[in-house]
Amino acid sequence: MAMTLRMFLTLCLCTAALSGCAHGPCKALGSLFGCDCSARPSPPEPENPSIPLPDFDGRLPVDTDVDGYTFQAIRIAADDFLNPDPKLESCRARQSSHRYQARREGDIIFVRIDFKPENCGRKFGMLDSGATYAISVDGHILRRALDGMEPYDDTPSPSAPKDAPSPNTSP
Repeated sequence: MAMTLRMFLTLCLCTAALSGCAHGPCKALGSLFGCDCSARPSPPEPENPSIPLPDFDGRLPVDTDVDGYTFQAIRIAADDFLNPDPKLESCRARQSSHRYQARREGDIIFVRIDFKPENCGRKFGMLDSGATYAISVDGHILRRALDGMEPYDDTPSPSAPKDAPSPNTSP
């Protein structure tokens, strides 16, 4: 009986290996033989060859010239502040409906994000609808300030000694 079971399993393994990619419950078996059964990304949309591409040779004026660290910082701030999936949100909540400004100072990139109402067909935006970020070149958010929110500051006042009792407490 054990020999028959062993031969059956060997036959199943050989069949799976020779028959291509295993799916469903046999997915692990397929990966054992080097078969990638994961979902394939959809093919890219066809390109439009009638659109002429400019020659970026240094003489062409560009709208924006962003280095990789600055681009990374903008992306990190945008993903933190707004949902990166534009299909799930209203126009005002989409990343494409905002204006991004960045300034690099050493190893810190400051990113400002503001709602741009024109991108949603509006003339006026809301107050307190932006954010400012400080992001390190290694991609860490060092600080964020959302408009309309009081910044949290837990540093003690320089004029008050650390051991001094608070004015609201009795000795």
